[in-house]
Amino acid sequence: MNYIHYCGSLYELIGANVWTLPFVNIDLQTKIARPAKEVRIDTIVKSARKVFCSCGFEKGSIVDIARDAGIAEGTIYRYFDGKRNLLDEVLRRHYAVIFDDIKQTLPSIRGHDNRLRYLVRRVLLAISEDRGMAGLITRDMRQFDNEHASLSQDLNRQIAVLMADEIKAGIKTGVFRADTSASIVCDMIGGGLELIAWSYMTNGKAIDVDKVTDSISQTVLSGIESRDTTPESLARLVNRLEHAADRLDPS
Repeated sequence: MNYIHYCGSLYELIGANVWTLPFVNIDLQTKIARPAKEVRIDTIVKSARKVFCSCGFEKGSIVDIARDAGIAEGTIYRYFDGKRNLLDEVLRRHYAVIFDDIKQTLPSIRGHDNRLRYLVRRVLLAISEDRGMAGLITRDMRQFDNEHASLSQDLNRQIAVLMADEIKAGIKTGVFRADTSASIVCDMIGGGLELIAWSYMTNGKAIDVDKVTDSISQTVLSGIESRDTTPESLARLVNRLEHAADRLDPS
C-alpha cells in the first residue's frame, strides 16, 4: 500500500468530516496547573521540618528549604516572613497531632491517676517517635529569650495545664492529697520529660516508653495519692523524681 492509498483508506475509515475538525495545536509549553496554595504551603512546611530537624534551626537556611521543596527561594517568602515564622508553623503542626490525639483519647480514660499517666505517656511517645523533632523542640525551648518567647514552651505549657487540671480534679475528689501542689508536680514531670528528650537527642538510645512512663508515674503518684498517709514533703518527692530521672539518663 503506497502513501496515497493509505491516506485514502484512512479518509474512508474516519469519514469526510475529519477535514472539518478544528486543528489541534500541540503546544510543548502548555502550562501545567499550579498547585493549590494549601498544597504549596504543605510542601514548604514539610521541607522546613526536614531541614530544621537534620541541620538545626540556626544552620538550616531558606535556600536549603527551597531546594528540598523544589521551588524558588522567593516563593517561600510569599507565604512566610522568614525562618522563625516557618519554625512556628512546623511546631504548630507537630503539636496539633498530639493535642488531637489527647482530645480524642483522654475523655475515654477513667481515673485521674490513669489520665495523668496517659498524658505522660503521650508526650514520651511524641519524643520517641521522632528524634529530630525532639531535638528541635529541646533546642527551641532554650535558644530564645523572654522577648522572643518559644512557641514550643507555650505549647508545652498547654500540656502542663492539662496535667494540672487532672491533679486538681483528683484533689477535689479525694484521689490525691489535699496538700498537693499541682504546679510543682507538673514542673517536676516537665523537667523529667525534658531531660529524657535531651538524652535521646544527644545519644540516640531508644526510649522504652512503657518503662519510663511507669517509672515517672509511680514516683509521682506514690507521693500525691491520698492513700499514702505518711506526711511526705514535696521536697522529698522532688528528690525521688530526680533519682528516677538519673536512672533513666544513660549518660
